[in-house]
Amino acid sequence: MSWRNIGEVGFRTGISDFTVPSLFQPSSSPVPGIGPAEGPAARIYDNGFVRPDARSTRTTDYGYNELAQIQGNTLSFTASGGERQEVGQSSTAAATGWNEEADHVSAPYLKLRYQSDLGNGWSAGPSIHVSFAEINGSRRGLNTISASEQMDTFDITATDVYDISGLDLPREVPYTGAPNIVAPLVPNQPIAGSRLFTPTLRTSDIALWNDTIDESLDLDTWSLAFGAEASYRFDNRFHASLGAGIALNVASWKAMRSNQLLQQINNGAPVVIDSSSADNIGSSILWGFYLQASAGYQLNESWSLEVNLRHDHTEDLNGSVGGSLFDVDLSGFSAGLGLGYSF
Repeated sequence: MSWRNIGEVGFRTGISDFTVPSLFQPSSSPVPGIGPAEGPAARIYDNGFVRPDARSTRTTDYGYNELAQIQGNTLSFTASGGERQEVGQSSTAAATGWNEEADHVSAPYLKLRYQSDLGNGWSAGPSIHVSFAEINGSRRGLNTISASEQMDTFDITATDVYDISGLDLPREVPYTGAPNIVAPLVPNQPIAGSRLFTPTLRTSDIALWNDTIDESLDLDTWSLAFGAEASYRFDNRFHASLGAGIALNVASWKAMRSNQLLQQINNGAPVVIDSSSADNIGSSILWGFYLQASAGYQLNESWSLEVNLRHDHTEDLNGSVGGSLFDVDLSGFSAGLGLGYSF
């Protein structure tokens, strides 16, 4: 049995293929009843009115509720009921990635060797090594898309200002005039360019979107190595050996990726509004070489106890799944402990 420190997994996670919806639309509703900003028209305000009468430019058909509306040479009116909705959007999309460090995995290990006696305690010969290892890596909650949309709803108040220069308006309020009476003649239209709209924020609605990605990789590797080994025996019980050779690695893998698009409105619970998934299965043949050092103790004529330290250098495994690329570093050290049988 050997314990291998291999399998550093690296994922380059591509951007999810989602389209973020748009929930809000900008809109505007005019302040009702106040007519156009210029020209004669019947205008009804929250605190009064101005309506044309038989005269062409002035009228006595007006009314106001408070003396505060009269300021010097002007008479002002306000009206509410307008609405404006403004929508702002922002979004970011960027690939991400993750790495999982090499793991210590237990790997069944079998070595067959043939040794020819070279004299003076030395022997040498070919060797065959077979091993198996499982490597796994996964990550949850990855993110490549973030977007937001905010709709601000404003209440709109309009203010119109009329020129009353030289006029002495009645001070009894509320004042209500009528057409064609004896009273100060007020212009039947506001001062040109005087209309002012005042927005007051009523509500803000916010929608958030983000994706969440889960990825995983399951990998089985078989290694078949062919090499040569030289051994030195001393004190009739102990032996040490060095070996090297080439390794043929067969990797069988399955990669999976699942994506979800989440939507959250006004701090409510996130809701899944779209999803997708992908998986990919493949096999690869990867070449490498190894170096190994061993030490053993002869228990009896047939059985021995052996420990070994080995380094494998192997081609990296590369693959893809659902817009993501991955690679696995299969190089690394291993340490083993086992029983040997000689015949």
